Order: sequence, then structure tokens, then C-alpha cells
Amino acid sequence: MPQADQKSNRQERRRREVHRRILDAAVELFDARGVANTRIDDICEFADLAQKTFFNHFSTKQHLFREITYSFIQNVCALVEEGRKEQGSTGERLAYVFRRAGEEAHRRGPHHRELLQEAARLGAAEEIDPAQSRSLPQAFRALLADGIAAGDVTRLQSLPFLTETVVSVFQGVFKNWAHDEH
Repeated sequence: MPQADQKSNRQERRRREVHRRILDAAVELFDARGVANTRIDDICEFADLAQKTFFNHFSTKQHLFREITYSFIQNVCALVEEGRKEQGSTGERLAYVFRRAGEEAHRRGPHHRELLQEAARLGAAEEIDPAQSRSLPQAFRALLADGIAAGDVTRLQSLPFLTETVVSVFQGVFKNWAHDEH
């Protein structure tokens, strides 16, 4: 590989590492302190980087939240894929996905609610990339299609309707949990 390509690859790898470090630091601080009590300066200090570096990656705190929301969506999609591999009926696999998502949210602590609220707000305001917003319905659609093929999901309703119903219930459960003080 030519030296210029190696340097470019190394720079891109470093850029991705710093980007990931910012995201990880932000999520950890938001979960520990809450969204309102975490400033960009705190994230920079925790990630051990200059504020200018933060702004080279995220032009605003909203852009940071948007990317964290994408990460949440990817994590849920991975969880749905994990659920597709579980034994049992489609209902049992859906219950597995909901239970595991709930366990993870609970494990992350009470301040995690604020982060989920922000993610829900971004989704409701349609500030999410359409490709990202379609990935969650696509994941649940695949799980439901498996159920139709296995014969344990009704054919009385269309797959798009069933998918929209399950996604709406999933989002509703987490929005309610995020806003519930108890």
C-alpha cells in the first residue's frame, strides 16, 4: 500500500476512534449525571480532548444526541436480530426483545431516562435520518415475517400493519418508561 494511503487510513482510523471516544464519554456522563447536568466541557474533559476537537466532530450538542439516537436504534435492531435466533414462538421472541431492552435500560440507571427522552424527542421531531428511522421497522418486520412463515403470526392483518403496531408498542413502552418517575 502506498505511504499516502497508509497515512490516510491511519488518520481516518484515529478520527473514528476520537469520535467513538466522544460518544462513549457523553453516554457515560449522561447516564451518570443526567443530560441537563452534563456540559460539552464535561464531555471533553472526560474524553481527554479539546473542545475544538469536539466541535470538529459535532457542530452542536443536538448533533451529538442525534448520533447517540442512531446508536440506540442500532442496538435495538441488534437485539431484535438476537431475538430472531431465540427458540419459541414469535410472541416469545418479541417478549424476549422487550424484556432484554427493558433490562438494559434499567441497568443503565435513572439518568438514562433523560437520554431516552431526548432520543424520543428527536424521533418525534423527525430530526432523524430517514434511513436510520426505517431500520427499526425493518428489523421487527423480519421477525414478524419469520412468524408468518412459521405459521404462528396471523395472516388476517398485513405485515406492514403488524410491523407498525409492534414498533408503535415498543416505542410507546419506552416513551412511557422514560417519562415515568417511579
